[in-house]
Amino acid sequence: MVLLVSILGSVFSLGGNILIMLKKKSGWITWIIGNLLWIIYNFLSEFNLPMVLMYLAYMIINIAGFIKWKRNE
Repeated sequence: MVLLVSILGSVFSLGGNILIMLKKKSGWITWIIGNLLWIIYNFLSEFNLPMVLMYLAYMIINIAGFIKWKRNE
């Protein structure tokens, strides 16, 4: 289960980067899902508070990016 969550976290994180590179708004949502998966991973494996805080910060940045992108359309 832990391995599956880490694989999915990687896929969604990389997918989000690729979608943003292609200027697709869905990249923000993909990144948010990836961040959630990495937070879940940290709870399933050895808990690492700095990593959880980092992914929470990334998620806030992704939400802000999605909202800003939405306003600019």
